[in-house]
Amino acid sequence: MRKTIPFFLILFSWTCLPQNTILDLVKTPDSEFNIDGILSEKELKNAFPIEIIYEHTPGYNTVPSYKTMGYVNYSDEFIYIAFKAYRDEVTASIHSRDNFSLFSEDYVNIHIDTYEDARNNLGFSANIYGSQNDGVRVESSGFGSQDSGWSLDPNFNWESLGRLTDFGYEVEVKIPFSAIPFPNGKDQRWRLKLSTGYRDEVKQGSTARVYSSKLDNDDSCKLCQIDHTIVMDDITYKKNLDFLPYVSSNLSGERERLYDRVNYSKPEINYGIGVNLEINKNLSLEATLNPDFSQVEADVTKIDINSPTAINYPERRPFFTRGIDVMDYTMDVYYSRSINNPLFASKVLNQGRKSRIYMLTAIDQDSPYVVPTQFESFSGVGGRSFNNVLRYQNILNPNIQIGALATNRLYDGEAYGNLFGLDALFKFSGGWKFELEYFKNSNKEPVSDWIDSDKKFGNYTVNLDGESFSGNAMYSELRRDTQNWRSFLRYTGISPTFRADNGFIVQNNLKKYELWHGYYKYPDKKYLKNYRISARYDREYSYSNKLKRSAFEAYFTVLTILNTDIFYNYEYAFYDSHLVSEFENFTSHYVRISSKPFDFINISGGFGTGNEIAYREEIPELGERFSFNTSVEITLNNNLRIKPSINFSRLKKLDSDEYFFDGYIARLDIRYQFTNSLDFRIISEYNEFSDQFFVQPLISWRPNPDTIFYFGGNQNLVDEFVDYNSPNYRVNKSQLFMKFQYLIKS
Repeated sequence: MRKTIPFFLILFSWTCLPQNTILDLVKTPDSEFNIDGILSEKELKNAFPIEIIYEHTPGYNTVPSYKTMGYVNYSDEFIYIAFKAYRDEVTASIHSRDNFSLFSEDYVNIHIDTYEDARNNLGFSANIYGSQNDGVRVESSGFGSQDSGWSLDPNFNWESLGRLTDFGYEVEVKIPFSAIPFPNGKDQRWRLKLSTGYRDEVKQGSTARVYSSKLDNDDSCKLCQIDHTIVMDDITYKKNLDFLPYVSSNLSGERERLYDRVNYSKPEINYGIGVNLEINKNLSLEATLNPDFSQVEADVTKIDINSPTAINYPERRPFFTRGIDVMDYTMDVYYSRSINNPLFASKVLNQGRKSRIYMLTAIDQDSPYVVPTQFESFSGVGGRSFNNVLRYQNILNPNIQIGALATNRLYDGEAYGNLFGLDALFKFSGGWKFELEYFKNSNKEPVSDWIDSDKKFGNYTVNLDGESFSGNAMYSELRRDTQNWRSFLRYTGISPTFRADNGFIVQNNLKKYELWHGYYKYPDKKYLKNYRISARYDREYSYSNKLKRSAFEAYFTVLTILNTDIFYNYEYAFYDSHLVSEFENFTSHYVRISSKPFDFINISGGFGTGNEIAYREEIPELGERFSFNTSVEITLNNNLRIKPSINFSRLKKLDSDEYFFDGYIARLDIRYQFTNSLDFRIISEYNEFSDQFFVQPLISWRPNPDTIFYFGGNQNLVDEFVDYNSPNYRVNKSQLFMKFQYLIKS
């Protein structure tokens, strides 16, 4: 019987729940399946067919050019999903796990909402060669973004394989129940959506995205729009007990003087172990002793020569990926890389049908420390700290979710950094959505020399001298998304004494108001696939209500033939300030173009002109900016890809021919993919700003998400003969490293 719903909850009506087709699956023995890429009659005998018939891009719920069918079945321990794709041509290459290049070729995709609450979607993507992407899709904010965002950080252990056929291709997928989260119990109901992507030559080479569920842009809940529910009875799954030992070695050296040899230190050998115990499907315990949190995969270089604040980097360390979606905040009050070099770390993750709890404890030996101010931030690396993170989230229904966060960092002595916060998300009918985050901090600084600065913010010093203070921060957004119109009103407030020791807050003392309004259209014509026109106005004050910034921006995006996307941004600053300097009435322009004219090449590039503030000058000035960036990814065959790129940036003084900065970063990435799990990559990069050149070779073997072997190095070269016309680069720093990590399942 239908339960009675209180009147106040009707305001948040279940409009996000679409028409639903129930698929009561028939259990089939595992012996009937063979993941070899060949769909046999016995594998399809009990399978439920699902048509993939709604094109979301470039059209809007239009009929696709090609037919794709999905088939769903299950056994005691696995869910099986197969695809038949009817194509004139098929493009696919061998990729390492979680490589975005997969989405520019022919692929299939599985979306599973195991809790039926639109909290998140588990995603599994594959092509005919068994190349895989997986992750979690969560609700996301952003400038006019109506879709939800993907995080590829979580990794699941599953199988896939496909083959070419005379009608197109086939792909088989096998997902163990033990590998993914879902509610306790042997009887399960999951919401399921299938999709595919391909290059559509019928539509002038556009990349088509086609789904089994219809898209309703007037519905604020995108994760709810899944038209199929699968019912599985009497499943079985193993409670995981995983051991993850590792050993790593690092050999580094440095040349002190011009004609010296590189002097290598003794090799560093590290080892440790991680344990993950699954008590039931909702509750898991994870602990690591002397964990290896090194980032072997080098971060992409960012040009930060004019940034007044510190720059954060994405998290790629496996320990933090489990349950990462529950820590998704608009404000950066939690930043996992604030735990830098832990001696010990443990984590408890409880995922119920309606609530989730995330608890993390770590002893960090080299604690990063960030001091935000009104205009800039200061950072350093400190000593030992004891860190605690507690997150609670409750899903009342697909349209209402509330949560709380508490973080604590204790330093040697009596210093600490505490934070507590509440958050909520409400979805209304008519495409309306309201989001709220509020945080309160209490801090006592350590007394140390981690940061050296004589600057002040209010009555407090930037230096760490034992001062005590507290502050608050708030984020709120009212948004309405419809098929053609998207708008939001947003407020961000951060008090002058707000700090998040386990987060990444780089500015405070601000009250920012933003208004966005955009028009989206899907004509799906020969030369005009879709376009977007939008405008944004923001106004920013200090907490003393002094105007800091007032600016207007306009955006235009168009998708045309050959997967060519053209983006233009115009900005007019009525007023802007930084430190003691004030500026009025200046403009800037930025154009970005990306295209995939042929199967084997991806091209992207952009340039910017106009005025920009030289933020890093002692007395900031306004300069004339020119920036340029381009990259080309060339797929020579199924295994080999080459990607050169260049980023150029220049800021010229207005009253002379001198430059605040002028230089470029050139990068070459060459990758040979032997198999899905084995590849060789070499990256070389020249940085003109620092006049340094480095080469990074790396051999990677990853037979599953947790078993890895890395062997590589890093050679840094500098031009020591600066007085000569021709450069002569010599190795200044050298590094070799190895890591072996092996998953033991019990």
